[in-house]
Amino acid sequence: MDKFTPSLIPFSGERVEWVIDQSYPTTLRRLRSILHKPSLLKILFFLRLKDVTGLKTYLNRTAGDLGLMILGRVPHGRILGVFGGPHQAQMFLIGNPLTALTMMRVHPEAGVYAPLRVMVSVSDLNKTIVTYDRPSKVFAQWSEPVFDETGKMLDEKMEALIRELEFTP
Repeated sequence: MDKFTPSLIPFSGERVEWVIDQSYPTTLRRLRSILHKPSLLKILFFLRLKDVTGLKTYLNRTAGDLGLMILGRVPHGRILGVFGGPHQAQMFLIGNPLTALTMMRVHPEAGVYAPLRVMVSVSDLNKTIVTYDRPSKVFAQWSEPVFDETGKMLDEKMEALIRELEFTP
């Protein structure tokens, strides 16, 4: 094989779309109250000290009950809105570095899919649409048990997150 010819590895996926019967701003507020964003400074502190136990404890605490956190955000709406596109749209990177690590130890390229990419946008009926690729389908491209177990676990965590987002007290 030529060194400039990529390997092509087909796999099958499934996109999940949830329509939540609440406004986009309300959904974003709820998302940010349920999932937290780790402090890069704290992570760097633990890394500098090579304090693996402290880092694990911090990440687990940040991940909370669902075991997930917001690791990044792309404000698509700000950019698209300037060009006449939807202005209420954001893509979030949601996951847990410790979960990703369990898969990346086996296949580092699994990091392409961890954290999960989750799109939050507004529908024309002032409802919120949450879209992501089903983790169990994405990670099924690898045959090791850790991918099957982690994919199913993430399916459950994402559904639990959506249920919490749409819960109205």
